[in-house]
Amino acid sequence: MSDPHVAFVVGCARSGTSILGELIAAHPQVTYIFEAHHVWETAGTGMNDSHRLVAADATPPVRARLREWLHGQGSPDTVIVEKTPRNVLRIPFLRAIFPDAQIIHIVRDGRDVACSLMPGVGGAEWQHLKPPSWQQLMSAATGVVRCALAWKESVEIALDDLQGVPHLQVRYVELVTRPREEARRVMRYLGLPDRPAVVAFCDKIQDSTRGSYHARHQTLWYREDHQRRVGRWRENLTGEEQQAVIDVLRPLLQRLGYEPQPASGRDPRARRTLHWRSAARLWDYLRGKIGT
Repeated sequence: MSDPHVAFVVGCARSGTSILGELIAAHPQVTYIFEAHHVWETAGTGMNDSHRLVAADATPPVRARLREWLHGQGSPDTVIVEKTPRNVLRIPFLRAIFPDAQIIHIVRDGRDVACSLMPGVGGAEWQHLKPPSWQQLMSAATGVVRCALAWKESVEIALDDLQGVPHLQVRYVELVTRPREEARRVMRYLGLPDRPAVVAFCDKIQDSTRGSYHARHQTLWYREDHQRRVGRWRENLTGEEQQAVIDVLRPLLQRLGYEPQPASGRDPRARRTLHWRSAARLWDYLRGKIGT
């Protein structure tokens, strides 16, 4: 039995995977699967009880089970598109099971992601994707700095895993400011023709948050504390928080082409009251993790 045409939408949580998935799902030749956690997690967890899985985790029983599941989805004339943010930590695992699958990786400015992760990662519980060091982050960092470091680790893993791997990278800023152009690029990548339903869905996508459309289940995490999605960190973070986040994200922001500078009018020399529980732990963490 030949494999169906399948594509995976991946990206750090709160990076736009849901709105991108729904955009693709608007195409009549797409069978869309929203976050099939019950399927993926039959393979178990990775190191440190994280969501990281590698090729070795694709054992013959796991591979057979997941391939059987996929073959039961959709129809021969559709593209099966599955969206799960946690799969951004499982690229080698996915490729070991579905070597011909297409991968669409959406990337968003880590400062904006950190703000958006706050309700699910910045407090007492960790409710989004778990990179390998998530337990260390829970004990060593709090608030928006913890969220920023979670984004950093997840994106660095994905970028390393995708080196030399055919895939399409979508920038969140382009998606929300030029949705029709990005939709056309994504559909071309998937080999799908233009359809009016996709163009119509593009009209739901916008940078402004006022009266805006929210993708499935996303109101759970949305907060009415910013007017724009792109650059929300300038609205949400104090000068001290901006500088703290930029300090830990600077190399990756530069690697991705984001300008790593605080908002104008903020004093970068302001005292930085980072939300760390122990200065010693912070130093140990920075030496062992940041920039590696």
